[in-house]
Amino acid sequence: MPVNVELTERDKKLLEMLAELSMIKVENLSHIYETKAYYLKRIALLRKAHYVRRLKGYVMLGSKGIEYVRSIGLKRKGIPTAHGQKERVQRISDLYFDFLGTAWHFVDSRKIKEQKASIYRSSIFLGFLIGRTEYAVYSIGKEPSREKIDAVKSEQEKLYKLGIYRSIVFYESPEARKRYGVEGLGLKEQLLLPYPYGVELLKEHGRRDLIKEAAINVYGNSLKEPNWKEADFSADDKEVVVLILNDIEKIAKIRNYLILAQYRYTKTTEIEILCLEEQEEMFKEMFPECSIKTIKEEDLISA
Repeated sequence: MPVNVELTERDKKLLEMLAELSMIKVENLSHIYETKAYYLKRIALLRKAHYVRRLKGYVMLGSKGIEYVRSIGLKRKGIPTAHGQKERVQRISDLYFDFLGTAWHFVDSRKIKEQKASIYRSSIFLGFLIGRTEYAVYSIGKEPSREKIDAVKSEQEKLYKLGIYRSIVFYESPEARKRYGVEGLGLKEQLLLPYPYGVELLKEHGRRDLIKEAAINVYGNSLKEPNWKEADFSADDKEVVVLILNDIEKIAKIRNYLILAQYRYTKTTEIEILCLEEQEEMFKEMFPECSIKTIKEEDLISA
């Protein structure tokens, strides 16, 4: 038998957010209840009262919760039954809370599709990250198929039709990163970042220009405007490309330049890559022709 519960304002906020997001990871409920432990007791009570139910670390609306959101005129977003689609809904919810209270605002793709269904209906992006600039956000997970990667890349090539020129692709394993590759798609930025580690870098990048600050941290007053148009800066007679955000578009431009110079037997401009310490081996293997300088992530984030 369900128990009777008098809903608090935070309970109501939770139910309304579940109507919007479908599923919320249990630890993210602390953002709603603004406590470190109390929310667990509250969720246990709401579960007994059938306002919510649990599934593998996530909370969703129960029968009484569905009744409540209907009673206040909210339209509930359902939970897809297909495994891959359920994971997509979970990732959308996670990203919403990842950027909650930061300089970024994550907009759920389902909300965007409701507003502009004719344009976005078939899109596979998870949402838009909006702040100092605007990104379409994707996830390829741990073991993406070739078909999934091709679909994600194909859509990014058409983003300009939506007025979007930048993307973020999250991956969840080194194998997924390798499978994705380093193909330029004609975007202004194509950031390939690990999840959830890359979220912290993006949070900082929302507050300030991490590319410029990383370069200043390492090169100080020797920074100048670049001579090679694809570089970020010039320093010490080298063209500096900052890859702390693993921008695939920049990587592709370096690769294309080196291949073309080799083909033409011309003397190449010396390119120096600035990256995070943990990226050094990856870029050494990718670009043995380039010198590399590194910066510690903690030096950048605590700056």
